[in-house]
Amino acid sequence: MITKTIDTDTVKQNVDIRELAERYVELRKETPNELAGPCPKCGGNDRFHCEADWFFCRQCHPKRGDAIAFVMWIDGVDFKSAVATLTNAPMPSSPVKRTPTPKRPEAQPEEWQRKAAQKVDQAHRRLLDNGDKEAEAGRAYLKNRGLDPFTWKAFALGFTPGASLPGTEGKQKAPAVVIPWYKAGKVVAIRYRFLRLEEYTDDQSKERTEKQTAQAGSNFANMLYGGQALGGCIPSLSTLLICEGELNACSVCQLAHASHLNVLSLGSEDMHITPAMAAYAGQYARVLVWLDKGEKAQRVMSTLPGAYGIKSPNGQDANDLLQAGKLGGFLALHRFQAAQNAHEQRRVLYDLIDGQSGTDDSTDEVIAHIAKTLGAIE
Repeated sequence: MITKTIDTDTVKQNVDIRELAERYVELRKETPNELAGPCPKCGGNDRFHCEADWFFCRQCHPKRGDAIAFVMWIDGVDFKSAVATLTNAPMPSSPVKRTPTPKRPEAQPEEWQRKAAQKVDQAHRRLLDNGDKEAEAGRAYLKNRGLDPFTWKAFALGFTPGASLPGTEGKQKAPAVVIPWYKAGKVVAIRYRFLRLEEYTDDQSKERTEKQTAQAGSNFANMLYGGQALGGCIPSLSTLLICEGELNACSVCQLAHASHLNVLSLGSEDMHITPAMAAYAGQYARVLVWLDKGEKAQRVMSTLPGAYGIKSPNGQDANDLLQAGKLGGFLALHRFQAAQNAHEQRRVLYDLIDGQSGTDDSTDEVIAHIAKTLGAIE
């Protein structure tokens, strides 16, 4: 009996890890040779990176691995099975770019959703309990960001004293705001926004820079954040704003929801608009897109006919403007500018007046400006 020996070095050299990864998730070009994006294993955004011969995830695979290690990691198989998977596939002498076939994500276990819902509920109760002294840090953080308790309740925000720091395998934890994602009324993902990181260092004693992490097993795929706070608006008579970042969505909702403006967030710049999302957005009278990067905004707007793009003023996002007392007026002015005829302009004015209670001074100033422009007042 002759045993065939497989040259694993050749296997690694002939497999482009970028092609393997793109079968599972959509990645963006970080450098000419490097792709980055959401992790195909843990689902976390902005933490997976790969080139032709290596990959890593800051959360669940912090050490660089090769093609065989990728298959072992993603499929949960041993070394021999991973080699067999790679050698059964066509192995060109030089990598050939091909269109990847996305892998259908597995259904999220009901047990995970049950435990996640418990975590979210406990964290939310802690945040709202003024008698919980440890959670005061979370309340102070959100108040400093300009977010009030009504918004905490609308988005079911919470507090935990111990979210695992990326790359520490749960050995180091830090206090964080808990941000749940819902689909069909069930928790499908949990984001943790760290309150502070200056006192937590990595193994090289360098200051940490991660702002957030996610609960293992979270599913952010093909979702927009903020659906739990959409109630009360009729799409055909309302405006939809698509932004990025959960706290930006919370900020917009707090200032403008009463004026018939709904907001949904992509969660991060790695996300994209699916046909189902586009169909939902198409129900609205007007769609606004406010993303940090112009090229990303253009890609999103290309899938939403008639959408109006908003640029961040001096690099400030929605939460920055909320803290500065300028968000209400900024949104009001862009809604007016996005209107395509006098009838729509007047409807924007009436929506702003109806939702004027609780807004900032900048909103009042823009309402006065719009009213004067339209001749509604002397």
